[in-house]
Formats: sequence, C-alpha cells, structure tokens
Amino acid sequence: MRPLACCKSSYQEEDEEVQTRGQKHRVFTYEEIHAATSGFSASALLGRGSHGSVYRASLDQGRLLAAAKLPSLAFASSGSPSATDAEIDLLSSLPRSPLFVNLVGATPASGPSPRIPVVDLMPHGSLYDLLHDPLRPSPPFSHRLRLALRSAAALAQLHSLRVVHRDVKPANLLLDAKGRTRLADFGLAIRLPLPGGDEDRSLPPPAGTMGYLDPGYVRPVDASTRTDVYSFGVLLLEVLSGREAIDVEYSPPSLVDWATPLLEEGRFEELWDPRAAPEDRSEEEAARAVAEVAGRCLAPAAGDRPSMAEVVTVLRAANRRRLWRWALRRPGKRSRPPNGRNSVSDVAGS
Repeated sequence: MRPLACCKSSYQEEDEEVQTRGQKHRVFTYEEIHAATSGFSASALLGRGSHGSVYRASLDQGRLLAAAKLPSLAFASSGSPSATDAEIDLLSSLPRSPLFVNLVGATPASGPSPRIPVVDLMPHGSLYDLLHDPLRPSPPFSHRLRLALRSAAALAQLHSLRVVHRDVKPANLLLDAKGRTRLADFGLAIRLPLPGGDEDRSLPPPAGTMGYLDPGYVRPVDASTRTDVYSFGVLLLEVLSGREAIDVEYSPPSLVDWATPLLEEGRFEELWDPRAAPEDRSEEEAARAVAEVAGRCLAPAAGDRPSMAEVVTVLRAANRRRLWRWALRRPGKRSRPPNGRNSVSDVAGS
C-alpha cells in the first residue's frame, strides 16, 4: 500500500487497513437513521459521548453501526457550524485506521434535520468498563499492557496528523469485535496550525475531563499534543492501579495526587492493582517501565513530557521483554524475539 504521504512515521508502515485521506463517506438521510435506530429508542441506546447520545443502528442490509445524535437544543443557529459539524469535518479528514473508531458516513450538512455521524460499532464497551465494571472479570497485567500499547499507538498516529484529541480517557477507548482498543469520541479534537504557517485561526478554549486535564492547559494557545500526553499518563496510572482518575472514596481522591509521591520515591509496587499485579520478574520489570513512563507523561512542564511516539517505543519494549522472557521459560519452545520495527500492524493486530 502507499504510506501516508504527509505523516509517515516508523510505527505507521506496512498496515493494509490504513488508507490515505480523501476516502468517500456515505450520505445517510435522517429518515434512514431514524428507522435504523427504531426511532432513537432506549433499547438502541449504547451510551453518551461529548456531544450527545450514541445509538446502535442497523443499516446497509443489516450492518450494525453506531449513530450519534445531538440534543435538539444544542444545534447551531444563525448558520454557524455546530460542534457536530466540526467533529464530522475532522473525522472526514482522517485516514481510516484500525486504531480509530472510523467515520462511515453522516447526514447532509444542509437541511432542517440535525447532522448525525455514523461510525463503526464497537460491541464490547470501553477500556473504562474493562477496568472498573464489577460484573466483568478484571484483565491481567499482560492484557492491560497490550491495550495500553495499542491506545498509545492510536494517539501517536493522531498526533502525526497534527490533531489533539483533548479528551483522552479510558471511556474514549472503545473495544472492537476482537476486544482491541480504538480511539473514539473526537468531539473536542482540534487540528493544530502548521508551525510557522500563516493560518489565522483561533483555537477554542481549554476543554477536557476533570482528573485527566493537563493543569498547564489554561489558555487556548497552550493546546498541544503534550496535553494529550498528560492525559495518557493518567490513563496509564489507571491501568496499573485499577483506580479511577477521581474517586472520593480515597484520600486523596485524585489518582495523580496519590500516585505522584509513589512514583517519585520509586515505590512502584504500591501502585499495582491487586487484581492484576505482575506475576513474575519479567512482568514486574514491564510494570516498572510503564510506571516510569507514566511519571514522565505527568511532568508539570509540557516540554519535559515524551511524545506519544516515544511512549509507544517504551511500551512496546516492555511488552517484548515480557514475551521474550516468557518464551525462554518454555522448554523446547525457544524462538527469536519479535523484530524492532515500529509499525501499525505490529500494534493493530494485538
């Protein structure tokens, strides 16, 4: 396949599912989506995102998709573009990727009916559900590490397109039919101006979710890919500890405030979720690497934080060391460790 011309990076090579920009998206009528969701019935409701409710939709001869409907009072007026218009425009500009919840189509921009984006259906909930739903079995550390790696790769790919998500959290990493994370809910995402360019556009005010929001992001001009990196650091702590970003049952209720002294003092074992503690030395080493990179992501100064591409490299190395040590322990099953290429296919299939 032809690589992404504008944003090729080492982890984006050799994946047949990643396509160049400019792909066509289907135009759905409001009536089609209304019928496909049984009139936006409660039985079809999947959940709620940053701009409205998301419904299961049976379209295209039974193909199951997801449609997001904005509350009627939130529609744009006076001809100004709505948040949904902005999200659809941004999603339309992104390449299809096995790491994203991709846009399939939308209702037209003109007309009396609200715009509704239609995206891939993610049938297994979210990373948040996997970590915190008491009715679901808690995933072991090895599984959590793979999901964290894949999530990091999704953000790295998004950042290579100069897009900042601004709402990185486990609830916005949905699980596809194979149980793999995909980055979702681009309702707050923005595209950054080109460095040194002549783009005369104002950035929106800071936005995000309490507990994940970069404390240094206080002005529109503070928006950068490093604001997402901070949020991802919180997500890594959540993956390691099993604690939510804000939980009033703990003191302090902030996950970052609780974890920061443990990270600074190297008391990593106190971070582990007892339901998913590392099982052997190789997993302990991998968990330490995850904790260390989480601490770097949470650096107060944005310039001191790693890029998401660097985070991918650290998490991939931790996962490979764990797999290599596991393989060495299997009698008669020694094999070469995976190669060091950083490709989307290396992550997307895991």
